[in-house]
Amino acid sequence: MAQVSIEISIENIAGMINNMDVKEIETLCILLNDEGQELLTRKKAAESKDFKFLSRDEVFTEF
Repeated sequence: MAQVSIEISIENIAGMINNMDVKEIETLCILLNDEGQELLTRKKAAESKDFKFLSRDEVFTEF
């Protein structure tokens, strides 16, 4: 796997985080913990052509 290395100061990172809205901070927290990898995997699966979303009716229809 390719690696990229960049240098960003702590102050710069803190400034970026301070400028984030609540939703962006929540997303960042999720991506930085163990759930992040699972969410990225699900996102890739959802973006693939083999994936089909269910409609609300399909989900809540009784069989």
